[in-house]
Parts: sequence; structure tokens; C-alpha cells
Amino acid sequence: MRWFAAGALLLLGLAAFAGDEMGGGMGGPMAPGARPKKANPGCINCHDGIEEMHPWEALSCTDCHGGDGDSMEKDRAHVKATRPSPNDETTLPLQYDLPYRRFVNPSDLRVAREACGRCHMDACANLEKSLHGTTAGHLSDGLYENGVTRAKEARYGIFAVSDDDGTVPEHGLRSLPPIPPPSIPEGAGIGDHFSDLPRKSCMQCHLYSRGVGLRGRLGQDGWYRSEGCGACHIVYAHDGLSKSGDPTVDKLEPGHPLRHEMTDRIPSEVCGRCHALDASIGMSFRGLAQLPPGVPGGPDVPGTTKQLDKTRFFLNDPAVCPPDVHHERGMHCIDCHRSGDVMGDGNVYGFMEHAVAIRCETCHGTFRAKATFRTERGETLDHLKWTGDVAILTGRVSGKEHVVKQVVDVLDPRHASYNARAAKAMDPVTHGRLACYACHSAWSVNFFGFHFDRNDQFTQLDILAGKRTPGRVTTQEKIFSTFRNHYLGVDSHGRIAPYMVGFSTAGTYRDVEGKTVLREALPVTAAGLSGMTLIHHQTHTVQPAARRCDECHGAPSVLGMGSENFRLFRDLFVVVGEAGLTVCGFDVKTPAQSAALANLPLPAQPRDVALWNHPLTGRAEAAYVACRDGTVQIVDVTAPQDPRRRGQIHAGDARKVQVRESHLFVAAGREGLLVYALDGPFKPRLVGKAKTAEARAVHVDGLIAYVADGPGGLRIVDLSVPEKPAVVAAVDLNGDDARPLSANDVLVHFLGARPDVASRARTQARNVAFVADGEAGLYAVDVTHPSRAKTIFPGIRGSLSGTALAFASSYDIGSAGGDIPSAEREYLYVAGTQGASSNGVLWKLDVGLPETPQVVGTRGTVDDPRAVRIASVFQAPFLKQFAIVAGRGAGNVEIVDVTSRAAQLPQAGLVDMAGRATGVDVESFPLDRLVGFDGKPLKDVSHPGARLLSRSEIERILHAEVR
Repeated sequence: MRWFAAGALLLLGLAAFAGDEMGGGMGGPMAPGARPKKANPGCINCHDGIEEMHPWEALSCTDCHGGDGDSMEKDRAHVKATRPSPNDETTLPLQYDLPYRRFVNPSDLRVAREACGRCHMDACANLEKSLHGTTAGHLSDGLYENGVTRAKEARYGIFAVSDDDGTVPEHGLRSLPPIPPPSIPEGAGIGDHFSDLPRKSCMQCHLYSRGVGLRGRLGQDGWYRSEGCGACHIVYAHDGLSKSGDPTVDKLEPGHPLRHEMTDRIPSEVCGRCHALDASIGMSFRGLAQLPPGVPGGPDVPGTTKQLDKTRFFLNDPAVCPPDVHHERGMHCIDCHRSGDVMGDGNVYGFMEHAVAIRCETCHGTFRAKATFRTERGETLDHLKWTGDVAILTGRVSGKEHVVKQVVDVLDPRHASYNARAAKAMDPVTHGRLACYACHSAWSVNFFGFHFDRNDQFTQLDILAGKRTPGRVTTQEKIFSTFRNHYLGVDSHGRIAPYMVGFSTAGTYRDVEGKTVLREALPVTAAGLSGMTLIHHQTHTVQPAARRCDECHGAPSVLGMGSENFRLFRDLFVVVGEAGLTVCGFDVKTPAQSAALANLPLPAQPRDVALWNHPLTGRAEAAYVACRDGTVQIVDVTAPQDPRRRGQIHAGDARKVQVRESHLFVAAGREGLLVYALDGPFKPRLVGKAKTAEARAVHVDGLIAYVADGPGGLRIVDLSVPEKPAVVAAVDLNGDDARPLSANDVLVHFLGARPDVASRARTQARNVAFVADGEAGLYAVDVTHPSRAKTIFPGIRGSLSGTALAFASSYDIGSAGGDIPSAEREYLYVAGTQGASSNGVLWKLDVGLPETPQVVGTRGTVDDPRAVRIASVFQAPFLKQFAIVAGRGAGNVEIVDVTSRAAQLPQAGLVDMAGRATGVDVESFPLDRLVGFDGKPLKDVSHPGARLLSRSEIERILHAEVR
């Protein structure tokens, strides 16, 4: 009689891209029909041909699994279950039917001390307290960012765990209690609803769990894995099918290990089965990334994976997301991360940076000394050695030898590895605080506006409780997708390091009747800051070609000061014109039904409007209206259906206005640029002036104001001291051309560099000021170094009289067959008139190469357009983008769908005001703005010791002289 294999073949597995070559233990696969060294006769009676599980020491079947190894009868040989084991994702309690759990999987953490622990007791005990066992880091991030927990420290694990050896190191914890079930009161906020998510969605990512690739569950290729020690030490094929010599194993049922073999040569693909999707580093290391929503992938789509993995395809394009250089050269995760990093060191930690001891310097040394090959916790990397003066790493999976370049050699002019450019950058005085990967990370994956949805119409399995409870939670929606943007902050060790989107989430809640109670609600932390934040990461995208100086020193957005991009539209837009101020509601599902909600007549004719949006909610509270009589009217729009004037200020010849959290900026014609401090949104106070020719518009980027200065071209004003704005450059956009200038609007955007794999370098990064000009249409000016600004696109005379600008990047969705590629692109929107006529036109320009902007879409729009804004609207699960154009002709305000790369941009709606419109602004939340103009943090950081850059640090970086 044949029956299914006991033991490790019953492990539910960690899938790997493993084939026949992925043999197993130190000695490789056994020959067909060979028997383990110490097999029990009763077991081999049925399992003849099974492989040696533990090649390092001869163990019998029952040494690990228990049972009666001498019996020739299945029912007596096997350990019987005393309780049913649910065939779902339930994480079983710690004391659940332990003899049977050991029989099924001796490496299950519930029983590992009794089985593996006879020889590996310290490792088993450590693993229970490790982050792989507790997942405390993931839990602490999300719970703090959503305001559920009040302190920046780990509060919970999967199960209760304690450090009982009497020694708790710095950053260690004495204990962690189990995460409790949620308590969601009536009228709960978004943080309360988020508390239901960890137990329903996050409980599959730890070593007490079997994940979602359960035995017999089809279509989970890439998810199949074991739990406990076997999650890493036993390899599963990608499809979860067995190739074991054991005749009792069903070779057509997914969820079995590849063979009955353990290995300590753990390939990166094994790590990548858990460190995937939103735990992105295991994918980034291998040059993979999640596809943005709607982007096609598959065998026929270039730049994507060819087979389904975890029910989806992934981006696999070296031009966008090249693999880490260590992976390129054949290294694996365990070549850096030793047992202490992975299995713990016996202490309980709440954050990865405290649990992981490897550093770049461990292998590559520092600016002043060669490597010691010792980790931060004192582990010696015995696979590294010196051969003369050369450091050699022997791959722990491949056995391949790698030369490990030493930093001091790169800085030594006498050494063959000397690199003059690197020596200039690797200065311990100016760059001693930088993490190595602050410069050497080639790319980052950011899904701004990660979104979860909780729906009380349905129930869902509470994985720890093992029962269904009210509320289905989904977390796969991502609003903005980008692989180009780079952000920096201070990590928990005090180093400047890359920041990425972590577990910050907007949330939507629907009640039992399906009514949307909360839509895209934004979290607030206990510190009163936004939880829609970023966190420091080792991106695992290292490339030899480091980032260029301009990628940080010329880029306020990289330092956290935000951009015009990644602004999540909320609900409203405001229009000003002959009718005064009109608050309009935008219909997310049917933009054509967008309509005016309320109107407020004003004492003077408006020209422009800017909204003060609350930094926590993005909801508009104040509107500043520049009027022809030189006043700026201040309007309270907190109650959108009842806007009210709250005062006014006199601002010379006020043309256009802009708000940056704590300050209001007014382009005041011949009065120049006026700077107001905001003592609350309704209390502006004049603090500074800068003289210009005829200030018509202003855009503040970082600490610099860029003024569209009419006949004066572009005026650049340093606002480092707002009370003393200083003109640092006046750019004659025409150069040698004597024709007049008519600079009407200006917008600045940083175009980041990207990896150029072919040349082993990086493309050029530039901060670019785009100027809408009434004579030449459009200019582009390189303002990476404001005092050395240079025109790089000289205008498009005769085609367009430019009046207003807007910007939004987009991840354009290509065709399913791959003929039209999907790509991330930067788009500038230019509103103006055609030549000398008043016929309005909207241009959509691809400005990825600002010297040669390409018109990709146009629309004849409202006559004499005066303002344009982009509304980036989340229509789950996709992002839709609309241009709202205000003009002085019939129709007044047009909504144009600019989502697609269509040659003729379609109209999405028309809102007819009671007269000509001159200005528009939208209610929005800037997801990439971390630090305000005044240097105060707008968003929180969930890790103790980590923080955003300060105003003085930002100023020092931006003012550094870089040539």
C-alpha cells in the first residue's frame, strides 16, 4: 500500500524559481532509489527513494517527525491528528496539536525546539524572537502611521514573545504581546478601520504562517513555501510541484517541496518569495518591480516577466529597474545577510535597522580604512578573506569568487582602482554622513497614495482568530506609480539615506449597506502629523554608477520639499472671474456632472486664486484671490456651500498668487514679488519684497521663487531668508534675440536622472523652469544652479501665445500585445491662444527631454484661457487625470481628460460660470511634500531616531557650490 509522504514533504512551501539544478543539501541530490543514511525500516517500506533530508548529520525519520519507525502499518507508523487542521490561511495557535504538527513539519516554530532544537536550540529560540518570527517591524510602521499606536516603538508581535536571558541591548525590547483583535467603535475614523487590516492581510508574512500557497491550492505559483525553519532551508519549485524520488508523493499536486532535502545554500529566489510585492527589496535586488495598475505584462510584452508569479507579471526592464550589481555578478542574499540578520541574535527588536548588522562598510571598508569583515554585532564573515592585498568573497550559494573593491583604494591616487570623481565625492567632511546607498541606489519604487478599502458588506478571515469577522479589507490599490523619483532623509543611525513609501495608506470605508462613509481618508499620527509618509530604506538597487551631484544639490523635491506632481485631488476646485469666487464640486465618477456649489461676489474684479489646503487632509480652508484693485481677498471655504470673506490685504498690482503652507507669495506687477507669512490661513503678514520688472506669476520651488516677469523674462529670487528675498538671476530668455518678452506664467519641475545600463552611467538630472510666454509660447530654462540659469528650449514662436502652465507625470498604459510600450512620462500642460487670435488651446507636452519637448496631445478649449490646473483623481483602481481650464470666453471652465496619450484630448465636462473666468485652483494633497517651506515637518516618520531633513540641512545642501 502506498500513501502520502510524512515529514517535510508535507511542508507547505516557499516557492523558488527552482528546477532540477536546484538540488538541495551540501552533497547535492541523491541518486534515484538511494536511501537516507539512517532511515527507519518502516518508513522506507513505503517511502523507498526518498532523499536525504539532513546531509550534515545522519538522522532517522522519527528523530525529526516522531511516530513509530519500525511499524509496517501506516496507521501505527504515523502520528494521528487529534484536531482538524483548517485548510486555509489560519495561523494556528502555539499549542495546537503539537505532536501532529511535528509529524507534519518538524521545523514548524511551534515544535522546532523539540525537533531541530536538540542540536540547534539557540537558533530555534532566536528565530522565535526574530523579526521573521514576530513581524513586529511591519506591524509597528502601519499602526503608528495610522494613529492606532501612540509611540514610535514596536508594540505587538504575532504571538507573545519575551527576552528572558536578563540582557536587553540598546534598541532591544523586553517583550511583545500578541496583536489584539480590532475594536472599531461606531463613527470610527480611518485609523480604527486600519486596525482590522493587520490580522486579515499581514498575518501571512511571518514564519508561523504557510502563506497563501496552500497544499493543493492551484494558481499560486511563486507563493508555495513552508513555515518555520523550512521556509528558508527547503526549496520549492515555482509551481510547487515535487520532483522527489519518493513514490508516495503526488507529483501533480502543488504545495510540495521540490525534493526531500534541506540546504544551507539558500538562493535569493527563496528570500524573494516573502520579500516581494510591497516588501519590495527582494524584487528590487533582482531587477523586478510591481507593474502599475492596468499596465499589461506577460510573454508578449517586452520589459515584463514571462511567467505568472504570485498571480501576476512584473516589470523586468533594465532601462527602468536594473538589478542590484551584487545580483548581476551572481551573489545571493546570504552572501551579505548571515544568520544573525535572518534568524535573530536572541534579542527582540522592533525595527529592521536594529536587527540587521550588515553594512556596506563590512565588506568594502570606509573612507579611511579597509574592511574588517565583521558585522555590527561582531559576526565574522568567514566567506571573505584577503589574498594579498585583494579582498575575495566566495559565494555561499554559487562558490564563485568575487573581488571586493575597497573604498580606500578607490580614493588612493597610487592605486589601480583610483577614481578621481569618486574621490571628490567621498569626502568624509562633506559626505561623511551619507549612507553609501544614498548615492549608489540606481532607482526606487514608489507607489504614492497606497490605498486600503474596508467593506462591512462582507466578512473576511481573521487569520489569527481562525474565523470570519465583519469587514473585507483589500490593499492592492496604488494611486501614483513612479520608478524615477529619489528622496532623502535621516535614518535611525543618523545617516542621510534614501526614503521610500512604506506602509502609509489612504483608506476608504463602506458600511453594511454599501454606503461610502469615508473616501480616501488620510491618516494622522499621534504627533499630529500626516501618516502619508515615507521611511528610510536600503533600496537594494546598488549600481557602480553613483548619482550625480545635481541629483541632490539641485533638487529641492529630493530633499522632501515637494513638487507640483503626485497631488491627490480631493473633491473641490475653485474658480474666480466676473462672478466673483465660485466653489465647484468635481464628480469623480462622472466629471460631466461637475457643477458650481456656491458663489461669493467680491468687491473687486478677480485675476487669480490660490487655495490653502490643510496639510493633514488636503481639504481647502482658505482662498486667496488676487484682484485688479491690488487687493488680495481672503475667503473662508471651510464650508464649501457657504464661502465667506475674512478680510483683505493690499498687494500693489496683484496678478497671481501661490501658497506654500506657512507663506503666501504674490506676483504684484511692478511692485515685484511680495512675501507674506501666514499666522494661520486667515492672517497674512507682509515680511519681504523683491523688486522685479513686472511680476505676473510666481512659482516657489524649495527655497527659490521663480517669477514670470513679463518683459523682464524670468527673475530668480532666493527666499532662504523670507524677510530679505534676494534676486540671484535675471534670465533674458531670448538671449541674442531682440524681440520682446511676455513671460506670463512659470512652473519648475525636477527631471531626475535614470540609470543608463548600456553606458554604465546615469542620464542627466536637471531642475527646469518652464515659462509660458505670450510671444514665444514656451521657454525651458535649466535652473539646477539658479545663479547660472540657462535657456535650453528657446520658444515656439508663431504657434502659441502661452498664458498658463500645469504639470503632472503619468504612467502611460500601453497595449496588451506590447506594440505600444507602457512608460512613465513627464507632462507639461500649456494653455494659451493660437497666434494673435483669442482661440484657446491646451497643449500636452512630453518634457522628459526638455531641450526637445514633444507635443503629444492638443485640444481647442475655452477662449482666452487664463489658468489651468491638473486634478489627479483616483477612480479605483486607476488614476485619472483631468485638466481644468479657466478662460474668458464662452463656456468659462472646461474639464479635459488628459489621462491617455491621445492626439485629440477629449472633453470630460464643462462648467458655465456667470461670466468670464480668470483663475482656478484645486483642492489637493501633495503626497511627496514632506517638509514645509518653513522647514517644519509635514509628515511623520515612524522609526525612532529617524527624521526628515531640517531647514538648515536643506539650505546647506542646496547652496553647496557644485561644478
